[in-house]
Amino acid sequence: ISSKLSQFSTSLFSLTSSAGSFLTSLPAWDKVTISETGDSGQEINSIISIPPSPSLPLITSLLSLASTIHRSHPSSFPQSLLSPTSIKVFQTILSHYSSLSSQTLTQNFSLQLLFDLHFTQTLLVSRDTKEQFSTILSTLLSSLETNIDPFDLSVFSPHLHSRVKKAAARCVSGLGCLVPADRVAIISSYKISTTTTQDSHNILCVEPQPCPRFQLLPLSTACVSKVSAKAALSSAHLQLPLLVGQAAVDAKKTAAGSKSPVHQTAASFFGSMPWFGTNSKQLD
Repeated sequence: ISSKLSQFSTSLFSLTSSAGSFLTSLPAWDKVTISETGDSGQEINSIISIPPSPSLPLITSLLSLASTIHRSHPSSFPQSLLSPTSIKVFQTILSHYSSLSSQTLTQNFSLQLLFDLHFTQTLLVSRDTKEQFSTILSTLLSSLETNIDPFDLSVFSPHLHSRVKKAAARCVSGLGCLVPADRVAIISSYKISTTTTQDSHNILCVEPQPCPRFQLLPLSTACVSKVSAKAALSSAHLQLPLLVGQAAVDAKKTAAGSKSPVHQTAASFFGSMPWFGTNSKQLD
């Protein structure tokens, strides 16, 4: 694992080697519309950009390290081996980001680095190591926040933290061997918002209660509509014989019901005639 950690540090260095090339490190950002009330009382709509996922070198390095460890079946490793690995990974990230915070950074790049730190803190810092990293982490976050306008930071922060939780919930399965045991249940409990069609899962209903540790398998919307149409058609074919049989039974009941008043009328008529019964006895 020590050799893999050194490879992780080398791959992560691509983020810190040149702060000027940050455009190659940033993912596509989300556009969020916010409403504000102006001095005249009119409502003003503004569009802001928020990072929705960690920087590309960071998430690539983490996934590469996790994939390498997964090949060795980490479920058989003792916690005394996995826990120090998570600590060393977070220490390496803090070391690289500390070197970045000492440079002059743009506001967008600082905002992305803030997202990365909150993301790794959510995934890798357990209850036992929280106090160990609290001082250096708060100092590093404050250093990055100095590059962001205070008003913009107050506007960005709620949207940033909600997307950090969403990104952590999506990556907890792939980075499971690096995530402490007490963080897995907490991160898996984060509810992913379904306010947009992009975030909602399009899946076949194969299990009413899927395992929360694994994300649902996405399907395209067109595929889902075709599957729904086929399912409805097959359901109609299955129900058609039942409907025909039910219609036949209803028809028989209707026919029997239409004859029953005539028989009842005839029986009551002949039963009310005393001579009918007397004549029949005399003839006998």
